[in-house]
Amino acid sequence: MIFKDMKMIMIGLNSMRAYSPHFYLAFFLLLNIFNFIDRNLLIAFAPEIKSDFNLTNVQWGLLTGVYFLFFYSVFGIFMGVLGDKFNRMKIAAAGVFLWSLMTAFTGVAKNFAHLIVARALIGVGESALTPNSISMLSDVYNQNRRGTASAIYYLGIPLGVGLAMLIASYFGPMFGWRTVFISLGLIGVALAIITYFLIEPIRGQLDNSSQNDEKSMSIREIISLTKSTLYNSKSLTLIIVGSIFLHIPLGAGNFEVLWAVNERGFTASEYNSLFGIFFIIGGSIGAVLGGVLSDKLNHLFKNGVMSFLTISYLVLVPLTISYRFVDPNTFIFYFTLFFISLNVTFFYGPVFGSVQALTPVKVRSTMVAIFILGVNIVGMGVGSFFTGYLVDHVFNNSSAPYTFSLITVGATGIISIICFYIAGFSYKKDSELAVSN
Repeated sequence: MIFKDMKMIMIGLNSMRAYSPHFYLAFFLLLNIFNFIDRNLLIAFAPEIKSDFNLTNVQWGLLTGVYFLFFYSVFGIFMGVLGDKFNRMKIAAAGVFLWSLMTAFTGVAKNFAHLIVARALIGVGESALTPNSISMLSDVYNQNRRGTASAIYYLGIPLGVGLAMLIASYFGPMFGWRTVFISLGLIGVALAIITYFLIEPIRGQLDNSSQNDEKSMSIREIISLTKSTLYNSKSLTLIIVGSIFLHIPLGAGNFEVLWAVNERGFTASEYNSLFGIFFIIGGSIGAVLGGVLSDKLNHLFKNGVMSFLTISYLVLVPLTISYRFVDPNTFIFYFTLFFISLNVTFFYGPVFGSVQALTPVKVRSTMVAIFILGVNIVGMGVGSFFTGYLVDHVFNNSSAPYTFSLITVGATGIISIICFYIAGFSYKKDSELAVSN
């Protein structure tokens, strides 16, 4: 009876997908919210878990950064290639199932090795979602709406991170961190089953007809076209490099709660609650604003969306650095916290819209996976490890080791501004080249 009811639900969902691109967007957003809740629960429970397992700052940086991001990024390439070759919806479903199972396993971990295994396999599972989701969204939204669609999908970051903080703040004291991990993992398994039965959209249905034939490319052809696209598109390469430098400070964010507790006088529960609320509000505004404004205003600039990003980050980067200097008892602290939250998500819409515009239809999943590899391993991985290293070994004798470390790492965002500016000069030519391939 239960199976029959589930089957009827899936028939209803499958009938919806033929008529509403918004259904895809809403469902992928839901998955992405759970993606970032499960990914950031460990960070939200940082003081408890770090204490329970007696971890150093370097170990914490490796656990929240490299051990997760290496598998997330490397397997992302594999998942992207599979997505360009096989059914993207079923690949995404398998990923949701694996990461949810490992989230539940985290709740029963007994030692540091168990945490490493769980984080690595959560990374493998989560690597399947974004390359295939972004690729499928490009099949249901026209080019002039993809920046907005990508931005809405990436509302999963502020909503997921914010909810992870709030869940830790409210449910952690009541039930303990282990019960929270197990419960959310089981909910994710149910979502994976629903995902498996959904039907993927027709590949390339809204793009140039020369790209959208049904002939399947071999894996070798997919890899070859991806390599030639990267080699011939200077603007795409610069966008990826610029995004890497934007993600280095994001990797340092794994120490956010530890910074607030050790150097700003908050309790973990207080800061999780505060940051969670601000991140949901500011991050959501940033994601939507970045995508909508880039779609609506890019034609006003000579170099389009790249000029838009350059100007935006000339304003945002100084504001985010100044947050580390401000007294928590002043209005300016909360003002800059809002912009910290907005900054984290602002670029996702314009950047992912640009990556799709600069990539041929048949290799979009793979290209998104390469983008994720770069921004996570080189960006967030370096940011997380380097911050831990600075805290333990460079600024360890200073009065505020977390503050000085976070400021140092945050300054790398300046390089991204330069990359986006230069990318604008070849953006139009490179996007035309992508359409012809």
